[in-house]
Order: sequence, then C-alpha cells, then structure tokens
Amino acid sequence: MKIATHNKIFHTDEVTAIALLKVFLDDEIEVERLEHNSKDFNNFDMVIDIGKKFDGIKLFDHHQYKGGKSSAGLIWDYIGKQDKYPKLSKLIKIVDDNDTGVAKAKEFEYSSLIKCYNSHDIYDIELQDKAFNRAVEFAMTIISSYKNAQEELEEAKDIVVNSYIFDNNSSILELERFTQHWTTYINGELTPQIKAVVWKDENDNKYKVKIVPKKLGSFELNAKPLKQDNMMEFVHSSGFFGVAKDEDIMKEYLRDNIK
Repeated sequence: MKIATHNKIFHTDEVTAIALLKVFLDDEIEVERLEHNSKDFNNFDMVIDIGKKFDGIKLFDHHQYKGGKSSAGLIWDYIGKQDKYPKLSKLIKIVDDNDTGVAKAKEFEYSSLIKCYNSHDIYDIELQDKAFNRAVEFAMTIISSYKNAQEELEEAKDIVVNSYIFDNNSSILELERFTQHWTTYINGELTPQIKAVVWKDENDNKYKVKIVPKKLGSFELNAKPLKQDNMMEFVHSSGFFGVAKDEDIMKEYLRDNIK
C-alpha cells in the first residue's frame, strides 16, 4: 500500500493516522512525503492530510471534512475498531481535539511528544523524513500497547472465570494461568472475599502470590501484608508479593498468612 502525505513539518494527526494503518492492516505500507501543493496522486492507494479532498476511501484530507476530526480520526473511522478498542478511541479523540483547536495539548502529553520528533531543520528533506519515521515508530509503540492491553484484558476475563480456590481456602484464588490484568476483575470492590491470588510461573516453575488491592489501581491491600518467612524465596518488604519454591511451600506459608 502506497500512502502520500505532506512533507516539511509533521503533526500528530498524520503521524498517528499512518501508525494506525501500520498496526491494524496486514499490508506492507510505503509512505511518500510530498509538497503541500501536489495534485497528482494516481500512483497512491491513500492520500492523508494533503490533496484538499476527502472521500473516506482513498482521500483523507481532514481540512475538507466538516466534523471536528483530524486525519487520525478519519483513518480510525476507516479502520472501524472504535468500539473494540475504547482507550485507543480516547487517544484519537485527544489528537482530533488538539489538531482541530478544541483542546490544545499540554506539555508532555502525546501530541506534544510527537511534535518533539521534528528535526531542527524542517526544510532538510532527508533529515525530516528520518525524523518522521521515528515519530511513526513511537506512535506505533503507543498504539500497539493499547491494542495489546485491550486484547489481553478480554483474555484475562476468561482466565479469571476458569480459576479456582487454592488449598481449600475460599479467600485465595489460583489463576488458571497468569495474566497481568487479573486485578481488573479481582479486587476488594468486585470480589471482597478474595484476599490473595496465586499462580504458577511457567518460566521459573515457582509459585507466586499477590495480595488483592482494595480497588483497581490502588496500592492499598485487601488483606494484611504478607510476613517475612525463611521458607519463602522472596517476600516484598511491603508484603504485597511473595515467591515460593513450589506449591507445597506456598500452601504451608499461606495457611499462616491468609486465614
């Protein structure tokens, strides 16, 4: 897929639009940055943020679109994954609002960071093209992270559903397999009876435990902190996490720590 966009200074919207296509489409994508006044786009599959035309199929110059969206928002509509990836949709909305003058990006926000990738000489075509490519790679990292997190979150729900009580203690849940998103579904607000979560780490063949947080995103624990004990290979000083050599040691340890 050949994509045309404008050269010289680049902005978050076209950088994000192209990053979205690279992340979500299977096609190999080649980008050419043209002069703003270019008119011949016959050799391109998509034209983004240039060309003075919009049709939602090939032409995506948002300056001709009366709907408060940047080229990032138009490409996100084209991809059609808004409902499946709500956090990405929020990110794209922030880009749209900044680009269309609704809400200027603050320092250190996503759009402000993309802007930093512009080279010191925007008229040096080779230098600026390299800077543009680095900005696209940065945007792809952010987008891929949100995409993967959402997909892992959906998988985590199934993992939690298939988990089971550990050592006949209804306060301890053993995960079918580890997922970093278990706290979304297991926390003091949603599952107040669960005090700790255990899982077997397949990489080092050890058993690990974490105390459930009071609420999602909180550092406050839903149970008393784990105690230091020589039978354990490691217990964090704050008592929220511990590692045992095997299942039997974990069971013995938790019988004294989680009533």
